[in-house]
Amino acid sequence: MKTKTDIQIELLQEIEEICLKNNLNYVLAGENGLNAYLNHTIKNGPIDVSVAMTQGDIDRFCEIIEKEYKNNRYVEGIFNSPKYNPFYVSYGNKNTTYFNVVNIDNRIHHGIQVRIYPIRKAMDLNGNKIEGWTPKLKKERKLRQKLNKRIESNKFWREKLAQKVLNIPYSLTGGGKRYYNEVKKNIFIDKWEDIQKYSKVRIINKEITTESLKEIQKYEVDNIKLSLPKSADTYFSEIFGKNFKEKKIKFKKDGVRVIIDTKTSYKDIIEESNDLILEAKALEEEITEEASKYNRERKTTKDLWHLVNMTDDQVKFIEYSKDKTDTLLKYNLEDEEELDIVYSKLKPIISSLRKYSKVGMTYSINPDIDTLIENVLLKKNKKLLKKIQKIKKQEYYVE
Repeated sequence: MKTKTDIQIELLQEIEEICLKNNLNYVLAGENGLNAYLNHTIKNGPIDVSVAMTQGDIDRFCEIIEKEYKNNRYVEGIFNSPKYNPFYVSYGNKNTTYFNVVNIDNRIHHGIQVRIYPIRKAMDLNGNKIEGWTPKLKKERKLRQKLNKRIESNKFWREKLAQKVLNIPYSLTGGGKRYYNEVKKNIFIDKWEDIQKYSKVRIINKEITTESLKEIQKYEVDNIKLSLPKSADTYFSEIFGKNFKEKKIKFKKDGVRVIIDTKTSYKDIIEESNDLILEAKALEEEITEEASKYNRERKTTKDLWHLVNMTDDQVKFIEYSKDKTDTLLKYNLEDEEELDIVYSKLKPIISSLRKYSKVGMTYSINPDIDTLIENVLLKKNKKLLKKIQKIKKQEYYVE
């Protein structure tokens, strides 16, 4: 019987054949791409299998699949599935199943699939950074994620997702296609040769010099020929570091909550298992709620413990600074040497403030010392000062 990886290898071979026939280009990406390069296999590696194409080639590839292969294959992304969250496109087999019974996501399709990541602009030839997400688009993306999370935390909508997983309502959150297209305008690369118009591109979350993608060659992987950069050493060193050849490729097993079937369509599996899905979801909700309750109680206890220790520090440093305040205030903070003297004398208090700022707490010594610490941090550690000032407006600030 075929395994999930066998199906993914078949999908990779199909990508290779379709790209070759239609003058499209791709390279293997991610940790399984490294596995393919070092070990000539994607077996016994990570769960996900990924390739990277220019956005133009992704669009052309998707058009071919939806036109010529739609009976047995699918492509899914924001362009045809508005609640689809990742920025990559899924290419999958409709006659297989890869379905998480508990963590039902917003996808329409749940077959065994390969991810196709866009190769995005990162830096122009002059070394200027190219930003895809404008402030407005970042705000919109954040809002969409918040609204989707709110829906998925509501029991009614979770049940709707389970019962109608192939027909997910989207009216409350609005489509993602518009902002997706706006982002594409900023980072879109059409054809493979256009990559060389930039000094760096981004694949997944890594910036890569375009020189390493100038030429592609075929490598044998699991007895098929697949594409990798000719400068594969440079390519993978930029992604995984200069010691990438020593990186251990860890085998990751799919969780017990995932239904995997290499012969049965996910539509049939979901239809037959609907009652079990709802039951599993209800049980997961119960477990999640108990875990959340425990975590809330644990956090409250930890916060109380931090508060007790912080108050103890506060009392200690109030006493410590009583006979030092007048002397410390005489120093000229514009003088580098005198600033260093003050900083060294205040260092125990500053270290304590830094420690408690990490857990969202801070405290006051007295108005003169507080102001002095702020002035010192303004010159020595603006980041810590900003953090303390932010905390002062919140809950854990002890006068």
